[in-house]
Amino acid sequence: MDENVKRAIERWPDVPAAFGWLRLDRRGKWYLIDRNAPGFTEAEHGQGSLISSEPIIEFISRNYLHDDKGRWFWQNGPQKAYADLDLAPLILRVVSGARGQALVTHTGYPVEHVEAAFVSESGELFVQTDLGPGAIHGLDLSALELTEDHLTLDGRELALQTLDGPPGPALGFVTTPR
Repeated sequence: MDENVKRAIERWPDVPAAFGWLRLDRRGKWYLIDRNAPGFTEAEHGQGSLISSEPIIEFISRNYLHDDKGRWFWQNGPQKAYADLDLAPLILRVVSGARGQALVTHTGYPVEHVEAAFVSESGELFVQTDLGPGAIHGLDLSALELTEDHLTLDGRELALQTLDGPPGPALGFVTTPR
């Protein structure tokens, strides 16, 4: 977490959290949902506006955390802005490295260890990592050594567990934290 964010929390410790205006899509993109903007309607603007400013995306990435209830948030100065998650709190990309394939979060952090792998009823691939639970980006599934019952990643073979229902409860995260 940024030092200026830590100082802001110390200076203003009781700022209420914000819900329902930050969204992470299944491709790892951030959206602002400004329900108070003139002319906003859920039907027309429900997906929100893509956040495309690199400095803002980097700021969110450095200050993206979770609480003990499995709710993920952006610590925006003294205020926690909880994220609505389309799929998972981390969207993981597959990259090639010196040791073979590796995973990197949508926030730019390398995954050091994958603890378990899961497949949903609709075919999404989820992993429990040292950085938290995540979903493999849909475009990267073909880059993995994946069979019906296991995932091979970084030379390790992981049994592929089937999720019965939504991934959040099984992996310990909340998709809509309200």
